[in-house]
Amino acid sequence: MVNIKYKSMNKSFDVIVIGAGHSGCEAALASSRLGCNTAVVVMDASKIGWMSCNPSIGGPAKGQIVGEIDALGGEMGKAADATFLQFRVLNRSKGPAVHSYRTQNDKYDYAAYMNDALVNQSNLTIIEDMVTDLIIEDDNDSPHVLGVHTKFHGELLSKKTIVTTGTFLKGLMHVGLDQSSGGRVDEKSSESLSSSLSKYLKMGRLKTGTPPRLDKATIDFSQLEEQKGDDEFLRFSFSTPYNEKYKNQHSCHLSYTTTDTHKLILGNLDRSPLYTDVIKGAGPRYCPSIEDKIVRFRDKDRHHIFIEPESHSTNEIYPQGLNTSLPKDIQERLLKSMPGLENVSILKYGYAVEYDFVYPHQLKHSLETFHVKHLYLAGQINGTSGYEEAAGQGLVAGINAALCCQKKVPLILKREESYIGTMIDDLITKDIVEPYRMMTSRSEYRLSLRQDNPIFRLSKHGHSIGLLSNNQYKLIESRIRDTNQWTKNLKKQSAKPSYFPNENLSISTPYSQIFKRPNIDYMDYHLIDTLTFEEKMNLKGAVIELKYEGYLKKQEQQIEKIKSQENKKIPDNFDFESILGLKTECTEKLSYFRPKTIFEAKRIAGVNPADILILIMALERHTPK
Repeated sequence: MVNIKYKSMNKSFDVIVIGAGHSGCEAALASSRLGCNTAVVVMDASKIGWMSCNPSIGGPAKGQIVGEIDALGGEMGKAADATFLQFRVLNRSKGPAVHSYRTQNDKYDYAAYMNDALVNQSNLTIIEDMVTDLIIEDDNDSPHVLGVHTKFHGELLSKKTIVTTGTFLKGLMHVGLDQSSGGRVDEKSSESLSSSLSKYLKMGRLKTGTPPRLDKATIDFSQLEEQKGDDEFLRFSFSTPYNEKYKNQHSCHLSYTTTDTHKLILGNLDRSPLYTDVIKGAGPRYCPSIEDKIVRFRDKDRHHIFIEPESHSTNEIYPQGLNTSLPKDIQERLLKSMPGLENVSILKYGYAVEYDFVYPHQLKHSLETFHVKHLYLAGQINGTSGYEEAAGQGLVAGINAALCCQKKVPLILKREESYIGTMIDDLITKDIVEPYRMMTSRSEYRLSLRQDNPIFRLSKHGHSIGLLSNNQYKLIESRIRDTNQWTKNLKKQSAKPSYFPNENLSISTPYSQIFKRPNIDYMDYHLIDTLTFEEKMNLKGAVIELKYEGYLKKQEQQIEKIKSQENKKIPDNFDFESILGLKTECTEKLSYFRPKTIFEAKRIAGVNPADILILIMALERHTPK
């Protein structure tokens, strides 16, 4: 049961946050924790922190963002640790630089956790209402926001306003060719706020979607491949103490589409809003609907569908990979064409939703808008997708709104220190034409922006602005010192040949060299069983740093090469399709936009640092010597 508590309310605040999804929660908590009198206005207070799509946190690059949020003093990592059903390390078979944490969470427990965090936060008032308009004073061609108009509470005044409206701005839901107004199923759309924003900001239209929800009791799990959680203690937040909850995890399962599924979808595209031009907004390239997958990848015989629980207390199942806006009867038939789902019952049908967004090149790195002073935007309104991307922006917007109230300099995260900084820089400097999703390939610094080291990179910011307490920071400083000491010790300590009988050692060898071998990790340290959990984590961090010493130097060389080549010209007739190694998306974007220089190519959304290096090498081969 979600606990809703309202506090005594005035009508004037330092900061007003519109919306209480993942972005709004972080913004409101950050602002109030920094001492600002803050209000969060939400249409339905029972949906604070609601996981409207997959109840999961993390994944490639996204898990790193959650660690960064935690290192800055945010809440998402703690909530994920407290409410997970399953915890896994993704990409475990690859190097530590691409390891990412992912939890499957109980969506009701997660929302209750966030609700409690907001309700019990001092300086924070929850107002259940709909914002209908912004109060903007257009004084001497320098518009600035003074607060908001609400449907029931009238005018609410503020020094700063943060808009985190998700998919609710003129939200339009699609199931087949049927349409209904709404930002999520059974929730109203915000119709008038868009008009207020569009007077000052350029806006566009995007689309996202969600799969049907299934009844667990009607699934034949004997036909599915079980996917268990990892049998070890894992955590997003540095402050989560060791516990043995990991010994009682829920399993996910794996099914897949069949040739019958594909025939059914291809035969009913005339009933799909995506393929009848009913939906106008661009959808996420990296999280496509099942219709898109089948059409774009006709050569594939099947696509994996992950069968994931939504709660420990209900029978709701989320079929990840099955986003769809096909009609209800087709949804039922395509589900029953898959192994284990032959007799499945649908609890809720999948749908697509179109919504308004603001082109993010109109933002500063602080997430304040250029054209309207004191107005901040965060989350899906900026053209992003994903809980983690939204929460990272919300935290930055909340911090900067509070710092501005206090006449302090804004927090600007750099590309080289965070994925959050990379994301915000991408949003501001690149043309966003489809929902932006954070991926490791988007960062030229990805080898140093790892899951194991957010507190090393960002906790100094969290402490300096006041979101990490002195005690928390002392704990982090202790971890940093211990990790650095491990690095020094491993360079001095030598391993006897008997410690590694399979490594063909003839003499004692420094651990710093042994740990560079890909098949050796921190658990192979000869005294590992004598260490506490925290000591093991510090050793692990030191080992990863040793493994990547050489790679990090190479990364710096590549970054410098890109910087030095920004003015390099690209011939007008250059054939981008002839470049081997470029992703299809990158080739399409380069061929369409025809950049004249490397700098222009860098500014194209979908063209990543790795692509730029390939392009530079291709140009060097193309240029006569």
